[in-house]
Amino acid sequence: MSASQRKTLSISEQLELIDDVKVKKLKLSAAAKKYGIGYSTAAKILKKEDDLRSCMQMNGNTNRKRKRQSVHKDVNEALTQWFTQACPHGATVTDHVIRQKATQLAVNLEVDFEPSNGWLMRWKQANNVSFKKFHGESTSADHGSANEWVTNVLPQLFRGYDPKDVRNYDETGIFYKAMPSGSLRFAGDEESNGTNVPKDRLTML
Repeated sequence: MSASQRKTLSISEQLELIDDVKVKKLKLSAAAKKYGIGYSTAAKILKKEDDLRSCMQMNGNTNRKRKRQSVHKDVNEALTQWFTQACPHGATVTDHVIRQKATQLAVNLEVDFEPSNGWLMRWKQANNVSFKKFHGESTSADHGSANEWVTNVLPQLFRGYDPKDVRNYDETGIFYKAMPSGSLRFAGDEESNGTNVPKDRLTML
């Protein structure tokens, strides 16, 4: 199906497609053909079910067609406004959160939009947004003690072992309850204060 032939479904039609697949057990390929759209487009509609149903509850005119535009100005402006309000409240905002919010805003604004990596990079550059570590999380290594250990202690540990029996292993902790160590912020914003990191961990060799 060429770009000029693509069909834009209203929110109601998209929800009908979802019901056809999930309730009536219609194959996704058959549903895509029924509504005159591509298979990949139908798959994306299924992933947006929650946002579509929320939009239907908030917006009475669900039969209005979603707008297509080359520059997603409405989404960008709404996202920037949301981000501006979220930062002062200490919200942790990652790339994943930005994509999710942009997708939700696109549904609410009825803009045909997919948040790609390229779009995310351009949005951050346009708004001077970058990732900042939370204050108080930086550490420094004791290089002097490390060098002394390698020079004086390690050779003693090697005594009595054949070189082929000496191996190097590394150990790392997986803090599976830890939150991100930083957040997206506008350039020039003050450092964000961190919180105590949960110490629940698994040790991996």
